[in-house]
Amino acid sequence: MPATALQQVGSRGRCAALLLPLLPLLLLSVAPKPGDTMINIPSKLKSPPVITAQPVSITTFSADDITLTCEATGNPPPMFHWVKDGLEFDPSKDPDLSVSRDSGTFSLTAKDGPIHQYQGRYNCYASNELGTAVSKEARIITETNSVVRNRRPQMMQPTGSHSSYLVLSGQDLELECIVQGLPAPSIQWIRKDGVLSESRTSTDSYNRVLRFKNISESDGGEYQCTATNLQGMTSHTYSITVEAAPYWTKEPKSQLYAPGETVKLECKADGIPSPEVTWSINGNLLTDTDPDPRRSLKHGVLTLKNVELSDTAVYQCKAASKHGSILINAYVYVIELPPQILTEDVLMYSVAEGQTIDLACETFGSPRPNVTWEGESWGALIANPRMSQLSNGSLKISNASLSDSGQYTCTVSNSKITITAELAVLNKTVIVKPPLALRIQRGKPANLTCEYQVDSRQGAPQVQWRKNHKKLTESSDSDKYKIDETTVIILEVEEDDEGIYTCEVITALDMVEASGSITIVDRPDSPTQIQMTEPKERSVTLSWTPGDDHNSPVIEYLIEFEETGSERKEWEELSRVSGSIQRTTLPLKPFISYRFRIIAINDIGKSDPSKETEAYSTPAAPPDRNPEGVHSDSIDPGTLVITWKELDRRSFNGPDFRYKVMWRKVLGSGPSWHTKDVTSPPFIVTDVGNFSAFEIKVQAVNEMGEGSEPKSAIGFSGEEIPLEAPLDVGVVLINSTAIKVTWAAVNRETVRGRLQGYKIYLKHFDPESRHLRRERVREGRPTNISVVTTDSNEEKKILGDLQPYSHYSLTVSAFNYKGEGPESEALTFHTPEGVPGPPSFLLLESPSETEMILRWSAPNQPNGVLKGYILQYQKVDNEDSPMLVEKISDHSKNHFKLKLDPRSRYRFHLRGYTATGEGLPIISEGATTLDGGPTLYPSLNDLSGQSCI
Repeated sequence: MPATALQQVGSRGRCAALLLPLLPLLLLSVAPKPGDTMINIPSKLKSPPVITAQPVSITTFSADDITLTCEATGNPPPMFHWVKDGLEFDPSKDPDLSVSRDSGTFSLTAKDGPIHQYQGRYNCYASNELGTAVSKEARIITETNSVVRNRRPQMMQPTGSHSSYLVLSGQDLELECIVQGLPAPSIQWIRKDGVLSESRTSTDSYNRVLRFKNISESDGGEYQCTATNLQGMTSHTYSITVEAAPYWTKEPKSQLYAPGETVKLECKADGIPSPEVTWSINGNLLTDTDPDPRRSLKHGVLTLKNVELSDTAVYQCKAASKHGSILINAYVYVIELPPQILTEDVLMYSVAEGQTIDLACETFGSPRPNVTWEGESWGALIANPRMSQLSNGSLKISNASLSDSGQYTCTVSNSKITITAELAVLNKTVIVKPPLALRIQRGKPANLTCEYQVDSRQGAPQVQWRKNHKKLTESSDSDKYKIDETTVIILEVEEDDEGIYTCEVITALDMVEASGSITIVDRPDSPTQIQMTEPKERSVTLSWTPGDDHNSPVIEYLIEFEETGSERKEWEELSRVSGSIQRTTLPLKPFISYRFRIIAINDIGKSDPSKETEAYSTPAAPPDRNPEGVHSDSIDPGTLVITWKELDRRSFNGPDFRYKVMWRKVLGSGPSWHTKDVTSPPFIVTDVGNFSAFEIKVQAVNEMGEGSEPKSAIGFSGEEIPLEAPLDVGVVLINSTAIKVTWAAVNRETVRGRLQGYKIYLKHFDPESRHLRRERVREGRPTNISVVTTDSNEEKKILGDLQPYSHYSLTVSAFNYKGEGPESEALTFHTPEGVPGPPSFLLLESPSETEMILRWSAPNQPNGVLKGYILQYQKVDNEDSPMLVEKISDHSKNHFKLKLDPRSRYRFHLRGYTATGEGLPIISEGATTLDGGPTLYPSLNDLSGQSCI
């Protein structure tokens, strides 16, 4: 019958050992084990045997599983013997058994013989001169294939379908489920009235034992063991009732009292079942003492009013149930003592912001002194929710703030007894730059930084680094890590450097920590197990198994192909798929032999390519498309050049690929097509006339057939230069610098190609040639030739920027892609006279303070017959002065003298004029001199607009 060890009485769950079976109990064990109550005996003295390792029941099908353990301690060392089924059993006399030295443990060593003879009930005995210890009973159940070939699980122990247990809170409990069957049944435990707690239970011996350690009331309930094999299942239900020995929930306090005070002693206990609570005075039950009207007992509270010196005594509170009892003493000491404060005056306290601190004010006296606290600047502290006065007189300040710094005063009520305390609240320590979560490739350096701020009133903090909660200096190689207080440097990161790195900043008042991490990342490993499935004429499905991503998820997979048997010996991209995909269908082209490989890509880079697949060849098929860009590129007259953009070889789709070229005239040849098979462009047709329109088309063809019907395009045979020049060329004078040229459109049949436009040739001759005859002009050499090009639909053009009073010759020609036709007959014309350009230069000379001589040169571009000059001048420093004008009618004159006011500045405008009108001026500024000496002033035109002073 199971038993338990005695345990200390007086705390929850620690009770006098008791285990009461409500039904017959089989193989129920609680720890400590039976007979294992230990007494601490010095090692030099003799001691009785104590079983330290118990034999365990087993159900076995082979010799490999037969081992019974029995170990014990004692002085002198114990001797071991076994009893099987009530009879002495000596394993050392069985040649198939091996007995361990210094213990009673034995095992079966013969692996091939029968084992049924070992079935039975075993007890181990350990003996010395002081006594004999007996182990719990263990059973060996043997099964053979011939016996249990078709046997469903059978519950061997406990028997029946249900058993119940009573156990005290705080004890250990083991529920054992021994079954037989073949194949060996699997065992599963459940809690029928709730969820089986993995944190409060554990299993052992191949799930046959459900173990509770330090069992509590919440573990009470129904549990079920279910054994299952291929032949069926069986189960057993265990009802566990957990009770508790008495334990205190409220203990009376010993205290000093003054005469006249009221004493309240509160004593409460709990347990399962609920204990009975009784009171005693000096060891005598309260019920046996004389009644006292000052004394009352209600709801577990013993009250004594208006105490006297003679009431000093020791009061006992006792709680008892069927599982034991507990007792506690409370001292009531009635005495008169004057109040005093025991805490030292002017103590200095320091605390970090946000923490909690107690300012002590320990008092002594009877009656017990009451104290009050006041702050230096705000008086009583009762109203502050963060400050509270404890029962021992201390002031508790929670979540201290910087404003709490200052002096505090503790005063005994109704007296002048006080002490003061100085509180300094310091800034809390803060980590301003915590270590980061680093993702680093193997072999590269890693820097973990931890920057902090500490109140200057504190000393230098201690900075401690930890890796995975262990001090870095304790678990690392000094050559590997460089630690400079706020920084940890790992020169070459390796696999074992992965982990959580914590920086602890420790001061005398507080500690703050922050964590970062190092994760080793790298390029992904190559995909493996590349498989091709679902082969079709134009597709195949590729699947693969991802390689290790080395802590950096695969973003995408790159699928490449190589064309076997091709001159291209390179891998080309075929497709990209998301990193979450491991299977994709690839579109393929006909008549190509493929090999595939896959590359994984993550944020670090590309993996090495996977192993390439076997070759996969697609069958041939007719071309899918025809060439694009079919057009004529004819240059030579009488030829039709048909060209196109060649198809890529992978678009041939089959053997014997070629192009079928087709052409026919747009007009006059009927519906029949001329055809020719070629292998590449261009294709040239001869003797087709100049600039004749043709329908042309090109079709892709291979051994398997033709591509789709191609669309036709219009092309032309080669051009020849135009035969005729434009007729009816005319010129209309618009002004001295612009003309309008007109002509009649050429006959399109004479263009012999696509008319691109007209070219106007304009030849300029010197003005001196104006008086020559036209025949002489044509023979002269032009000073300038300009060419103006027009569109094909234009028959007039305005030409500007001509030179006035000049002679021009003009011709017009037509042109096409081949070239330019003959020019029209030259047409000569004269531009009319215009106004002259500005004089070439203007110089000012002041021979005296009242004279100014102007010197100039004739215009470079007279643009006609120069008649003379107009001179205008005005004072610069007087806006109201009039503009004066001098007309010089002699065109050959090149100087002019003026009488001017002394010490005045003038602006001069000089321009030439023809019969058409006045030209552009040249401008200059100057002043008469003060000393009468000659002074020269260049024109403002020569100074780029700057005045000369």
